[in-house]
Amino acid sequence: MPSNQAERLSEVELDALWTIYEGHSLVIEYPQQAGSDPYAHAIMAVAFEDEEAVAEVAEIALDVAQSLIAAGLLERSEDGPVLDEPSWFDAELGFTINAEEYILSEAGSQVIEATADGPSAAASDEDEDDWDDEDDDDDDEDDWDDDEDEDDDWDDEDEDDEDDDEDDDED
Repeated sequence: MPSNQAERLSEVELDALWTIYEGHSLVIEYPQQAGSDPYAHAIMAVAFEDEEAVAEVAEIALDVAQSLIAAGLLERSEDGPVLDEPSWFDAELGFTINAEEYILSEAGSQVIEATADGPSAAASDEDEDDWDDEDDDDDDEDDWDDDEDEDDDWDDEDEDDEDDDEDDDED
């Protein structure tokens, strides 16, 4: 069933699910001010600056987040991993924000597992004999450096030859 569910996801939904998987969780924030729309983002990293938590986030379209929740790929988390309170007052904005945090459900984890070897597995089968291409690139860089050193030596010899030619002209 998870692979069928993965096949039904749009590319945008699958990308969003992978982004959430690579981060900590999905947070949907509901600003408590007239005219403010809710928004969603994946929490990628959290750091503390001056005793305040600062999150690195990746924006997720709200409709995409809601479709992942509706499909059962994300489940509500009442106790983190990121949010310790479902509501807070944002002094910069001047109003309260209510929030919901979601993590991958079992079905979401199964979709991640089912798509983990997807396109990359097909590409690796085609390029099986090129498994060490990355190492070849490093060798090329080393060769280039060696060639450069040789060119430098060659240029020095030319300068010496020119000096010798000038000495011959003086005689």
